[in-house]
Amino acid sequence: MKSYKTMTQSLHTHSVFDDGKAAPEEMVRASAAAGLKIFGSSLHSPIPDESWTCRPERVEPFKAEMQRLKAAYAEQLEVYCGVEYDLLSDQAYLQGFDYVIASVHGIVVDGATWSMDDTRERSRRMIVLAFDGDANACAKTYFQRVQTIAEIPEADIVGHFDLLTKFDEPDPLFNADSKRYRNAALTAMEALVRAGKIFELNTGAVSRGYRTEFYPSNQLLRDLCDLGGKLTITSDSHAANTVDFGYGEAEQAAKNAGFREIWQFDGKKFVPTEL
Repeated sequence: MKSYKTMTQSLHTHSVFDDGKAAPEEMVRASAAAGLKIFGSSLHSPIPDESWTCRPERVEPFKAEMQRLKAAYAEQLEVYCGVEYDLLSDQAYLQGFDYVIASVHGIVVDGATWSMDDTRERSRRMIVLAFDGDANACAKTYFQRVQTIAEIPEADIVGHFDLLTKFDEPDPLFNADSKRYRNAALTAMEALVRAGKIFELNTGAVSRGYRTEFYPSNQLLRDLCDLGGKLTITSDSHAANTVDFGYGEAEQAAKNAGFREIWQFDGKKFVPTEL
C-alpha cells in the first residue's frame, strides 16, 4: 500500500536513452502499476563528450517513442515527453518538449569543466584544484550558475537545487551551515522564487544510496517555504522500481517545512495541489 496521498505523477525520470537502466515502456508500466496518473521521461539533454547524456541523434527517436507510449497507454495514464536541460547543453534542446527541468551538473572554471555529480574524489579535486581548497568559493560559483535558471523562460522546474552536496555524507565536502554557503544558496533561491520557478523535492540520491536527506536539504526546504517558493516532488528515477521512491516521506518533509501545497503538471501547465 502506497504511503503518499497527494502526488499523482513521476516527471523526473531517465531511461536507456540516457543514463537510465530501463526502457521507457518499462518505466510507464511501473508508473501505471504504482497507481500514478501521469508519467514523464525527462531526457538528459546532449552535452559533447558526456556519455551519461543523450546522443544528439537519439533525441528524435526518444520523442517518437514517447509519442508511441502516449497513445499505447492512454487508457491507463497520461504520458509526457520532458527534458532535463543541462546548462552546458545547446539551448536548442529547450524546445520541443512538454516540460523542462533545468539543472546544473557541472561548472566551468578557467576553461575546465568540473562535475558535481560524478564521484566524491572528483568533487574533492574540484575544490582543491579549481578553488584552492575554498569550498565556499566553489559553492558560490555553483549557486551563481543555478541562479541563471531564473533567466530561462522555458524552465519549469529547478533540478536538485543543492546537487553539489551529493557526496557530503558522512564526511562533508561543504559546510552548508556556513554564512558564505548559505548566502550563496539563498541569493540563488530568492532569484528563482521571484522568477516563479518550481523547486523539486528530489528523492533520487536517497534511492541510489548517496544521501539520507533529499534535495534540497531540510534547512533549504524551510528557507524555500519562508520565501513563498513553489515545490513539487520527483523521484529522479533511473530504474523501473523507483518511479515513486520516497514520495510518502517527501510529502511529510514538505509538510514539516511548512508547505501546504505542491505543484503538479496538468498536461499544459503546473498547478497547485493541496497537501
